[in-house]
Amino acid sequence: MKKLIGAGLLLASSFVASHASAATMECYVDTQAYDTFTPNQCFALLWGQSKTTAVFRIAGSTGKPISQVIWSGAASSCGVSGSSCSFSIRAYRTYTAKATILYQDGTWDTASAKASFESGF
Repeated sequence: MKKLIGAGLLLASSFVASHASAATMECYVDTQAYDTFTPNQCFALLWGQSKTTAVFRIAGSTGKPISQVIWSGAASSCGVSGSSCSFSIRAYRTYTAKATILYQDGTWDTASAKASFESGF
């Protein structure tokens, strides 16, 4: 009975470890300045603009080789693609990009980030 419980705990812990979220997502809101990625959330103030581009990328993916990334949420237009995604955003709205990261070893992870900007009209 002890062996059965120990095996069950080992199996459960390996399942949790292989699906625990370790990857992070970074983003930036495209401006005329030198843009840098920030983790989990990005924001900008763009005078006189009602629309710009938000750029997202997967970071901190535990060093495992990525097989593919399935983008969803506000990033669903990127579909199944590489580890970065960009799309148009409008002022005064928050966009949440989500991703499911599939690794070559059969494990997976999830990550998300939010982007927004304000216009000085």
